[in-house]
Amino acid sequence: MAGTRNKQMYSNFCIQRNEVDKHSILHIENTSTAPAFPCGVNVQYVPSNRLSSNAVDLETNLLGIGSNNYVYPTSTPTPSFTSMSTVMFTPAPRVYIPILPPYLQGQRPL
Repeated sequence: MAGTRNKQMYSNFCIQRNEVDKHSILHIENTSTAPAFPCGVNVQYVPSNRLSSNAVDLETNLLGIGSNNYVYPTSTPTPSFTSMSTVMFTPAPRVYIPILPPYLQGQRPL
């Protein structure tokens, strides 16, 4: 049975292709060129290539991929970790410690 929906028309293909292009542009613009860990917040997801320069080799070794290859045996990779700086969201508030007058020092609060 032939398709009769509009999704198979050339104009709808062009519209969908433009949407895909717009999404790829937005995704590229939102990526950071200088990533950093947020200070005081748990990070939900960090790409593996930001934590180590040879993350694929390390994961391959941990999962045991290629361990039964006797023609080209795999070697144990040396981890090369990358360090990331930390960034504060807001400046830390200043701590205010009041100085008590001399006649109130050493007394218990009410």
